[in-house]
Amino acid sequence: KLSKFGSAESGLSLKGGDFDLCLQIPDANEKKILKKIGGILRGQGMENVQIISRAKVPIVKFVDPRSGLHVDISINNTLALHNTRLLSSYAKADSRVKELAICVKHWALHRNLSDSVNGTLSSYAWSILVIDHLLSQGVVANLQSGEDRVVIELDDSEYDITINPENSLDTKSDTELPNLLHSFFTNFATRDWDNSIVSIRNGKSITRDSKGWMNENPSALDIVNDDKEHPPRMGEHHLAIEDPFDTDHDLCRVVRAEGELRIRNELLRAAVMFGNGSTWKEICETVDSERLKDLEPMDIFHDLRDKTKDTVQNMLEKTRAEMDALDRRIDALEVERQSNLRMAKAMRGVIEETSDLRKEHKAIIVGLKGRNSEIDEIKKKRDKINSDVILPIHMIEDELSKVYSRLTEELDIHRVPSLKKEKEQFSWFMELQAMNGKAREASELHQKFIQLVKQQKEEIKKLKIYETKHDDATSKLLEQEPLLKDKSINSKEVGSYDRRVHNIQKALRQRRGEMHKLRREAGRLDAWLRKSSSQSSNRNKGNRKGGKGKKPKQDSGPMTLGDISGLLSGMNQESSSKKTRKVSSKKAGMRKMGDLSAHRGSRGQFKKKE
Repeated sequence: KLSKFGSAESGLSLKGGDFDLCLQIPDANEKKILKKIGGILRGQGMENVQIISRAKVPIVKFVDPRSGLHVDISINNTLALHNTRLLSSYAKADSRVKELAICVKHWALHRNLSDSVNGTLSSYAWSILVIDHLLSQGVVANLQSGEDRVVIELDDSEYDITINPENSLDTKSDTELPNLLHSFFTNFATRDWDNSIVSIRNGKSITRDSKGWMNENPSALDIVNDDKEHPPRMGEHHLAIEDPFDTDHDLCRVVRAEGELRIRNELLRAAVMFGNGSTWKEICETVDSERLKDLEPMDIFHDLRDKTKDTVQNMLEKTRAEMDALDRRIDALEVERQSNLRMAKAMRGVIEETSDLRKEHKAIIVGLKGRNSEIDEIKKKRDKINSDVILPIHMIEDELSKVYSRLTEELDIHRVPSLKKEKEQFSWFMELQAMNGKAREASELHQKFIQLVKQQKEEIKKLKIYETKHDDATSKLLEQEPLLKDKSINSKEVGSYDRRVHNIQKALRQRRGEMHKLRREAGRLDAWLRKSSSQSSNRNKGNRKGGKGKKPKQDSGPMTLGDISGLLSGMNQESSSKKTRKVSSKKAGMRKMGDLSAHRGSRGQFKKKE
């Protein structure tokens, strides 16, 4: 669901103000959706498309080149819809709400004080200040007061969105707009910002102690006077303005040090100038007029008014020729995109059809790699033992048996070996035992080595079988897909086609944006030609009637957006020469009931017999 909100919807907007839209999509990935919307807008020829995804409420901003309208689209900005409803209710409660808000916003715009992106207050914050002032002056009642409360839950937080439009004051102030405007500037120029917080929810200012929003250091003046290349960040809550629904949100959090000082100085300047009798034009003298040059609607026919009909006709024909050429280019790009899409899809199909074989193939390759490492490790250990133990195991066992017999046989008392010889025999026996253990270990490693090598050979045979099966399956699939003839089928190649599709899609968006502009230009030229022809026709009719007819309409200057929409929408429709006959509501009612009045019958028509 797409909903309007903001000043344009509440009725507190200036001419040429931004247009705010909220797209409500449950459980949406906001950043992903905004990125997609941005791409669509660029494809439709919108200008200055910006996706601001890191803001508290991510938005996409763009400018409609036809109307010059600045538009912001946000996703699931539900609380803003309730804020708009509250401001709209205040605007309906008393006409002075809208009048004062428009005056203050006009002043803030021309004095460069309503640009939250560049460190001053937002248009919404100025509206809240206007309502706060009117509450204090007894012009409107607090529409958020009342016993019955409406609480909603958004993003795991609860918000009191109570609005009671029927709330009214027992005695309403009759102060006129000029006095309200003067007191607005005086009030906020002399306000004790250090100790109070603006809170229209409460109906009057609240103390900083009750809210817990302290005037934090460093101050704006400290920041501006800081000589460091990167001065510290300014403290919070200097011009504290509580949001009426999201009460943890301070609307001045976007204000920077230079912006705060400028706001204070401009409020004081306006109050002093009011007191000195300056004109409203002088008070609202524009700061940096270049900044507002695009606000005034431009005559869309300004460059055609001094051209002849033939010149404009030639311009139209040239534009249509460019459209035809661009249309052919777009068709060619679309054909190329579809071709690459089919190729990528066909390759994916082959890869998916042979995925089971690929998995088996991959599993075998992984097994071969792991087994190779194990074989190398076993071979290394076996060869190390064989290099240390030179004798084969059977010789070690024979020698071990002989030495053991000599050490354990009965001694001849006449031939007793010396102690040295006995030690040598025992030492040799122990060494033979150690060699025997190592030789057995080498034998076991060798058996395991043989077993693994045998298993490796069997797996290699399987690998060749799977490769043959995969090649056969791929060949059969390729026979069914002539597109893939002589093509390498792998994921890398698929990715290459995907990238081509993506690049072509970008080119298509750009070309379609160009086509959108050309169509608008053709519509503009055609509208001017029809408008000129209509004026010429009216003049000729007047001349034929000798001046008795209606006077020709004078050129009214710039066309309105409604005129443009009417002209462009009627480009492809044939104009009807029949005049619509107006019927009174009474007669229309009689027709619905059936005509019961006396009347003559229908006159018959004579037809010549054939």
